Amino acid sequence: MTRRTATNRPAVRGTKAVRLAAVTSAALAAVLVTGCSTPAASAGGGSGGGTALDASCRGTRTEAGLEIAFAVAPCPAKGGGAAGTATITVKDAAGKPVQGAKVEINPEMPNMKMKGGNQSAEAKGDGYEAKLVLGMPGDWLVSVVVTPASGKATTAAFDVKAE
Repeated sequence: MTRRTATNRPAVRGTKAVRLAAVTSAALAAVLVTGCSTPAASAGGGSGGGTALDASCRGTRTEAGLEIAFAVAPCPAKGGGAAGTATITVKDAAGKPVQGAKVEINPEMPNMKMKGGNQSAEAKGDGYEAKLVLGMPGDWLVSVVVTPASGKATTAAFDVKAE
């Protein structure tokens, strides 16, 4: 009975498969790196294309003659399904609060292609308040849709970083 011993020759079988696997892995890595990165410069200055919130989790954006201010509490926002509060104030071109508008917030996580639950805001004082639930930590884009009683809908987007 003879025994075969290992040789120092590389295996010849499957080299096409090995090359294909290497090329596929490199291509997949390139797609993942590109797809998961955030743009360095976006239209709104934040990571998701909206207006970045300041250190106190507040931001203001002017769209279609309306000044829309957005604030999140607690600050920083919490991910993982914990409910927070979004406070929205809307002012017209003259700086007066817009009363009686329909206000809705629509959170989404663009990098994950994930949407949160849309929430209608209730009138509170000179502004509006809505529950904000972010499903997981990370970068969220929250669109605020304001429809004044006498006008068409206006949308302002804000970047929210949830911990």
